[in-house]
Amino acid sequence: MGRRGPAPSPTSLRVLKGDRPYRINQAEPKPRDRPPERPAWLSVKAAAEWERIIPDLTAMGTAKAVDAMGLAAYCEAVALMETLAELVTRAGPLLIGRDGNAHKNPAVSQLRDASAAVRMWAREFGFTPAARQPLKVEIDHHGLSAERLLSS
Repeated sequence: MGRRGPAPSPTSLRVLKGDRPYRINQAEPKPRDRPPERPAWLSVKAAAEWERIIPDLTAMGTAKAVDAMGLAAYCEAVALMETLAELVTRAGPLLIGRDGNAHKNPAVSQLRDASAAVRMWAREFGFTPAARQPLKVEIDHHGLSAERLLSS
């Protein structure tokens, strides 16, 4: 039997959310502060997704080199979802079989499975609006002009 309750959030996200300090594991292992490198085996669509998300993840500080395989899985799930969505759009949700009857397009259930995988990985890395909503980012006012400081 697995753990009960919601999956634990990464410490970096808990800090950004403003969780109480005593609830944050200060002794958590910390990976080296290096950005993840794109695996060479990613498909073309997955590589495009990688290039789209990595700048934001590195800016937020939520992805490290050790996260590369999880990010690759997310990117491949997005690529598969995109391909399946194109298939369903082209062929439609129903196909006419050899018997002349309409049957459910198998790509529809595969698309649903790919969408669930994307949603699961997106939650892990804080990609969804619901995952980002409670985050709190400290703004560094050092170097801002007096006009911008006064307008805040």
